[in-house]
Amino acid sequence: MIEGKRGRAILLAALAALGATATGCRVAESDVVRWETTQHGPFKLVAVITHDKYSLDLRKKAAISLVRMPPRGGVRQGIKFLTDKYKDDAGEERDGALVQLDEESRRQLVDAMKDDLVKTLSDPPPPRTPEGRLPPDPTIPFKDATFAMLSHEPTLVSNDATRKELRSALIKWVQTGFEDRIENGSQQFGVEQMMRYLGPESSQKLPSIINENTARLDRIAALVADIGDDQTKVKTAEALVALANRYNTKEWLDGQTKVVKEYNAKNNPNATDAQVAVQVDKIQERRLTEEVFPSMKKVGGRPVVEWLFTYAADAQKPPERRRLALAALEGRVDKNNPQDLERVFGIAKNDETPDPVRDVAFQRLGEFPKEQILPKLNTLFEPKKWKVRWVAASLVLRTVGTKQVPDFMARLPKTSATKMGMTEPLSYGELIRKMEPAPGEPKPRDVIQPYLSSKDLGAKLTALGFFWEGKKADQGAVQGHADDPTLLPKCEKEDECSWQCDVPKAPGSKEMEPKELKTVGEFVKFCLLQTMEH
Repeated sequence: MIEGKRGRAILLAALAALGATATGCRVAESDVVRWETTQHGPFKLVAVITHDKYSLDLRKKAAISLVRMPPRGGVRQGIKFLTDKYKDDAGEERDGALVQLDEESRRQLVDAMKDDLVKTLSDPPPPRTPEGRLPPDPTIPFKDATFAMLSHEPTLVSNDATRKELRSALIKWVQTGFEDRIENGSQQFGVEQMMRYLGPESSQKLPSIINENTARLDRIAALVADIGDDQTKVKTAEALVALANRYNTKEWLDGQTKVVKEYNAKNNPNATDAQVAVQVDKIQERRLTEEVFPSMKKVGGRPVVEWLFTYAADAQKPPERRRLALAALEGRVDKNNPQDLERVFGIAKNDETPDPVRDVAFQRLGEFPKEQILPKLNTLFEPKKWKVRWVAASLVLRTVGTKQVPDFMARLPKTSATKMGMTEPLSYGELIRKMEPAPGEPKPRDVIQPYLSSKDLGAKLTALGFFWEGKKADQGAVQGHADDPTLLPKCEKEDECSWQCDVPKAPGSKEMEPKELKTVGEFVKFCLLQTMEH
């Protein structure tokens, strides 16, 4: 209590001093500026702002002094004293000066501050130093104060016209020197936070700054995706496509080659033209896969979808980049557009498509309704490459229920004349085992059991694969096949579909060696039963 009285006494003394110094306008103005740097200056500035015996102009200057006040202890304190809360000399928490005012006084003061704030916010950020560093931006305290006033609950800007001008000034501020200002860590309110508050209008100029020198493409894309209106999203998509095309032009590649050669002249003078080409290719790859593709995925839009489809289908492009182009289409394909389905399916079914690219194409197919993709997937059970069937059939099993398993089994290879890798039926068996049957549909084990005695090799192997790593108690279900002489599919080395598993080098030995399997019986005896020991 004593401390509270003491604090109020100090404040009253400060007010008395203010009354003495405010007799002449010129002297009072110099005091206001001086108080920006003195220990008790912020309290005196608050006193000027909150007492109507001072002129509106002087109170405005005191408010601007709080905004401009240099950091104390590395932190700007002015906004706390102006719009938030601060502690007085007695340690008691008090509302900021603008919050203390009645509504009419606050409106007059904020209206008076408006021109100073707008004028300062119109200044561009200072240029970077020759070393690339960001110098202090003197507009930031004004930006932070303006945003604090607008976003305060309730708002401290009650005049609609003033609020509109301040809002427009903030939008212009974030769009001027965006890349430097979004990186500036001295702000009390980040650029992204402000833009999300200001809404779609604040992002409308972002597409125009997308080019090969844009440093924060990812953050631009994220902002447009989150707050941009439809037109801004389309323009951003078009800008990203233009940038991607730019990275594939001879002009850009020649420019990068020149830059790399200049670098090598100082750091790697023995680099050959072939090595330079590799370096340039790595630069292009990074620009596309680490910057453009992720940004395209965030923004989406028809221009982006069309470009990514074209790139992914281009056999001349590196497989890994084609794969990432398809990955960037995640969630962006149009499920109501038959052409999108055909383009994905065309990549997936092409025998020349590299396996990693095909895998992602099938993932995109999985985004379409099952009634659209099942007829197409069912055409892929007899391809030239067994892996195409494997991926397609696996997607089928992820799409259907136990009731459709018989139709699935009927489409599998009938004899060992058709190539089939060991992993294929094992994965089919696992997918069926994990099915959750709908009400009225058979249980997985019930539907698989008859196929253990099937004459069709693919169906039989899938049924056996159902028990892979199963329970020891289930060994009896497959034991009868330990002497099955049916030949397993035979593949060439390049087909990558060999049948083998590790077996002890000698009875009782812990040392293992791979064994090539020739018959279903060998698969059951040496492999399947050995996994059913728990």
